Amino acid sequence: MDQERFPDHEDPEVLCRRARRGDRDSFNRLVRLFQPKVFKLVLSILRHREDALDAVQETFMKVYSGLDSYQEGKGFEAWLMRIAKNVAIDHYRYQHSKRRWSWEKESLSLVESSLASPANDHAQKEMRHLVEKALSRLADKQRLVFLLRYLQGYSFEEIAAIMGLATGTVKSLHFKALEKMKLFIKESLETGGQP
Repeated sequence: MDQERFPDHEDPEVLCRRARRGDRDSFNRLVRLFQPKVFKLVLSILRHREDALDAVQETFMKVYSGLDSYQEGKGFEAWLMRIAKNVAIDHYRYQHSKRRWSWEKESLSLVESSLASPANDHAQKEMRHLVEKALSRLADKQRLVFLLRYLQGYSFEEIAAIMGLATGTVKSLHFKALEKMKLFIKESLETGGQP
Protein backbone atom coordinates (compact mmCIF):
# COMPACT_ATOMS: atom_id res chain seq x y z
CA MET A 1 0.00 0.00 0.00
CA ASP A 2 2.73 2.53 0.97
CA GLN A 3 5.27 1.65 -1.71
CA GLU A 4 2.92 2.34 -4.61
CA ARG A 5 2.26 5.94 -3.57
CA PHE A 6 5.71 7.21 -2.58
CA PRO A 7 8.93 7.81 -4.52
CA ASP A 8 11.95 5.80 -3.36
CA HIS A 9 13.46 8.68 -1.38
CA GLU A 10 10.17 9.05 0.54
CA ASP A 11 9.26 5.35 0.93
CA PRO A 12 7.94 4.98 4.50
CA GLU A 13 9.45 1.50 4.85
CA VAL A 14 12.92 2.80 3.97
CA LEU A 15 12.54 5.87 6.18
CA CYS A 16 11.32 3.70 9.07
CA ARG A 17 14.28 1.35 8.69
CA ARG A 18 16.69 4.30 8.78
CA ALA A 19 14.90 5.89 11.73
CA ARG A 20 15.26 2.63 13.68
CA ARG A 21 19.03 2.94 13.20
CA GLY A 22 18.94 6.41 14.74
CA ASP A 23 18.61 8.57 11.63
CA ARG A 24 16.59 11.51 12.97
CA ASP A 25 16.31 13.11 9.53
CA SER A 26 14.46 10.02 8.27
CA PHE A 27 12.05 10.16 11.18
CA ASN A 28 11.50 13.89 10.58
CA ARG A 29 10.71 13.07 6.94
CA LEU A 30 8.14 10.50 8.11
CA VAL A 31 6.56 13.15 10.32
CA ARG A 32 6.42 15.68 7.45
CA LEU A 33 5.04 13.03 5.13
CA PHE A 34 2.20 11.87 7.40
CA GLN A 35 1.48 14.80 9.72
CA PRO A 36 -1.35 16.23 7.56
CA LYS A 37 -3.16 12.86 7.39
CA VAL A 38 -2.69 12.20 11.09
CA PHE A 39 -4.00 15.68 11.89
CA LYS A 40 -7.11 15.18 9.75
CA LEU A 41 -7.81 11.82 11.37
CA VAL A 42 -7.44 12.99 14.97
CA LEU A 43 -9.36 16.21 14.24
CA SER A 44 -12.24 14.15 12.85
CA ILE A 45 -12.37 12.28 16.17
CA LEU A 46 -11.60 15.08 18.62
CA ARG A 47 -13.21 17.99 16.74
CA HIS A 48 -11.06 20.56 18.54
CA ARG A 49 -7.95 21.91 16.84
CA GLU A 50 -5.89 22.28 20.03
CA ASP A 51 -6.70 18.75 21.19
CA ALA A 52 -5.88 17.44 17.71
CA LEU A 53 -2.48 19.16 17.73
CA ASP A 54 -1.71 17.58 21.12
CA ALA A 55 -2.80 14.17 19.83
CA VAL A 56 -0.63 14.51 16.72
CA GLN A 57 2.40 15.26 18.87
CA GLU A 58 1.65 12.33 21.17
CA THR A 59 1.11 10.04 18.17
CA PHE A 60 4.53 10.76 16.73
CA MET A 61 6.16 10.38 20.16
CA LYS A 62 4.56 6.92 20.43
CA VAL A 63 5.59 6.06 16.88
CA TYR A 64 9.19 7.07 17.59
CA SER A 65 9.37 5.09 20.81
CA GLY A 66 7.66 2.12 19.14
CA LEU A 67 9.63 1.94 15.88
CA ASP A 68 11.21 -1.34 16.97
CA SER A 69 7.77 -2.92 17.37
CA TYR A 70 6.74 -2.10 13.79
CA GLN A 71 6.82 -5.19 11.57
CA GLU A 72 8.44 -4.13 8.32
CA GLY A 73 6.34 -4.73 5.23
CA LYS A 74 3.04 -4.74 7.12
CA GLY A 75 2.05 -1.24 5.98
CA PHE A 76 3.62 1.65 7.84
CA GLU A 77 0.74 4.04 7.12
CA ALA A 78 -1.89 1.65 8.51
CA TRP A 79 0.27 1.07 11.62
CA LEU A 80 0.74 4.81 12.12
CA MET A 81 -2.94 5.62 11.60
CA ARG A 82 -3.97 2.89 14.05
CA ILE A 83 -1.72 4.52 16.67
CA ALA A 84 -3.18 7.95 15.84
CA LYS A 85 -6.74 6.61 16.12
CA ASN A 86 -6.00 5.05 19.52
CA VAL A 87 -4.32 8.21 20.82
CA ALA A 88 -7.26 10.33 19.63
CA ILE A 89 -9.80 7.98 21.22
CA ASP A 90 -7.87 8.11 24.51
CA HIS A 91 -7.84 11.92 24.32
CA TYR A 92 -11.54 11.92 23.52
CA ARG A 93 -12.39 9.72 26.49
CA TYR A 94 -10.43 12.03 28.76
CA GLN A 95 -11.82 15.24 27.28
CA HIS A 96 -15.40 13.99 26.91
CA SER A 97 -15.88 14.05 30.65
CA LYS A 98 -14.73 17.70 30.71
CA ARG A 99 -16.64 19.21 27.81
CA ARG A 100 -19.11 18.50 25.02
CA TRP A 101 -18.01 17.94 21.42
CA SER A 102 -18.36 20.81 18.96
CA TRP A 103 -17.78 20.70 15.21
CA GLU A 104 -15.03 22.76 13.63
CA LYS A 105 -15.23 23.98 10.06
CA GLU A 106 -12.33 21.78 8.90
CA SER A 107 -14.02 18.54 9.91
CA LEU A 108 -16.94 19.01 7.55
CA SER A 109 -15.40 20.86 4.61
CA LEU A 110 -15.27 17.76 2.42
CA VAL A 111 -18.78 16.66 3.34
CA GLU A 112 -20.07 20.18 2.74
CA SER A 113 -18.40 20.46 -0.66
CA SER A 114 -19.72 17.06 -1.74
CA LEU A 115 -23.32 18.13 -1.15
CA ALA A 116 -25.27 19.76 -3.98
CA SER A 117 -24.66 23.51 -3.67
CA PRO A 118 -27.89 25.14 -2.45
CA ALA A 119 -29.04 28.32 -4.18
CA ASN A 120 -28.45 30.54 -1.17
CA ASP A 121 -26.34 30.75 1.97
CA HIS A 122 -29.27 30.09 4.30
CA ALA A 123 -30.09 26.76 2.67
CA GLN A 124 -26.41 25.79 2.71
CA LYS A 125 -26.10 26.60 6.42
CA GLU A 126 -29.29 24.65 7.13
CA MET A 127 -27.98 21.61 5.24
CA ARG A 128 -24.63 21.81 7.03
CA HIS A 129 -26.44 21.91 10.36
CA LEU A 130 -28.49 18.83 9.40
CA VAL A 131 -25.35 16.94 8.35
CA GLU A 132 -23.64 17.87 11.63
CA LYS A 133 -26.63 16.64 13.62
CA ALA A 134 -26.85 13.45 11.58
CA LEU A 135 -23.15 12.73 12.10
CA SER A 136 -23.42 13.36 15.83
CA ARG A 137 -26.16 10.71 16.07
CA LEU A 138 -24.05 7.95 14.52
CA ALA A 139 -22.35 5.31 16.64
CA ASP A 140 -18.64 6.08 17.14
CA LYS A 141 -17.43 3.41 14.71
CA GLN A 142 -19.94 4.45 12.04
CA ARG A 143 -18.91 8.11 12.38
CA LEU A 144 -15.21 7.21 12.19
CA VAL A 145 -15.71 5.09 9.06
CA PHE A 146 -17.74 7.88 7.45
CA LEU A 147 -15.12 10.53 8.26
CA LEU A 148 -12.18 8.36 7.18
CA ARG A 149 -13.95 7.65 3.89
CA TYR A 150 -15.17 11.15 3.04
CA LEU A 151 -12.87 13.47 4.97
CA GLN A 152 -9.64 11.52 4.47
CA GLY A 153 -10.46 9.69 1.25
CA TYR A 154 -9.34 6.24 2.45
CA SER A 155 -10.48 3.07 0.71
CA PHE A 156 -12.48 0.48 2.63
CA GLU A 157 -9.38 -1.72 2.81
CA GLU A 158 -7.28 1.11 4.28
CA ILE A 159 -9.99 1.93 6.82
CA ALA A 160 -10.13 -1.74 7.81
CA ALA A 161 -6.36 -1.73 8.40
CA ILE A 162 -6.51 1.50 10.41
CA MET A 163 -9.41 0.33 12.57
CA GLY A 164 -8.29 -3.28 12.88
CA LEU A 165 -11.55 -4.58 11.39
CA ALA A 166 -12.50 -6.81 8.48
CA THR A 167 -13.22 -4.99 5.20
CA GLY A 168 -16.76 -6.38 5.18
CA THR A 169 -17.38 -4.94 8.64
CA VAL A 170 -16.15 -1.53 7.48
CA LYS A 171 -18.46 -1.67 4.43
CA SER A 172 -21.37 -2.59 6.69
CA LEU A 173 -20.60 0.27 9.10
CA HIS A 174 -20.37 2.64 6.12
CA PHE A 175 -23.70 1.48 4.70
CA LYS A 176 -25.44 1.80 8.07
CA ALA A 177 -23.96 5.28 8.58
CA LEU A 178 -25.24 6.45 5.20
CA GLU A 179 -28.68 4.96 5.81
CA LYS A 180 -29.00 6.57 9.25
CA MET A 181 -27.85 9.93 7.91
CA LYS A 182 -30.25 9.81 4.94
CA LEU A 183 -33.16 8.88 7.20
CA PHE A 184 -32.35 11.60 9.74
CA ILE A 185 -31.98 14.29 7.06
CA LYS A 186 -35.14 13.16 5.23
CA GLU A 187 -37.20 13.16 8.45
CA SER A 188 -35.79 16.55 9.42
CA LEU A 189 -36.66 18.07 6.07
CA GLU A 190 -40.17 16.58 6.15
CA THR A 191 -40.84 18.00 9.61
CA GLY A 192 -39.38 21.42 8.88
CA GLY A 193 -36.01 20.86 10.54
CA GLN A 194 -37.29 19.04 13.62
CA PRO A 195 -36.29 15.33 13.67
